[in-house]
Amino acid sequence: MSMNDPNTRRLQFEWYAALATNIGGFVVAIAVAAYLTFGGKSATQTAVAPTSQAEIEQARDAALQKLGAELCGLELANAKTFGVVPNYGRLESTQPRLTDVRERYVCVAATQVAKYVMAADLLCKDFKDTRCVSLFSVTQDDGTVLYQRQG
Repeated sequence: MSMNDPNTRRLQFEWYAALATNIGGFVVAIAVAAYLTFGGKSATQTAVAPTSQAEIEQARDAALQKLGAELCGLELANAKTFGVVPNYGRLESTQPRLTDVRERYVCVAATQVAKYVMAADLLCKDFKDTRCVSLFSVTQDDGTVLYQRQG
């Protein structure tokens, strides 16, 4: 078989094309790995991790404050949806209080006329879904029960 045979030339061309594709793929993979390892963000854009114990505690407290505010906001939104708290009701405190029941938290809302103590169960950790906070009860500050979940 000589090199002038058309089948041999086609086979040789396909082999070179496959070799070029493999080498090109490796070059692209190495470039992507290098970019992800060394490139991307400059040194000024990287987040600085807290270094001292006090900074770590402050960051944790700030995160807990934010989660508490979101939880109370969802409790109030659910109470407004049920029509128990008026639409002009506002949170009196953005931080929930713990109860004796696991995963049940109490928040306080108020209007100019009354205060509302809302207790809710935390069913999941996704605060974007209002179903993760299930309203258990709403009472006024004088003890009058306005809403009580059955079951």
